[in-house]
Amino acid sequence: MERDKSHMEAVERWAEFVRTAPRNEWKKVMDVFIDAVYEKSDEFYKRLEQTEKGREILKRLNEDRLKIRV
Repeated sequence: MERDKSHMEAVERWAEFVRTAPRNEWKKVMDVFIDAVYEKSDEFYKRLEQTEKGREILKRLNEDRLKIRV
């Protein structure tokens, strides 16, 4: 997949912000972002659990995780 120019510009602006701003300043932004990712993930898994097919997918994912750990 090819990214557009505006995406790369945003990545470069964020990298510059991280390089130049104090850690506690950009960490606040990252904390909000990471919390939102976990929240959306939880919502997604809850929606999957509501259907038979979704429960089958979650079961298969959990089985695959167990195989990787061994």
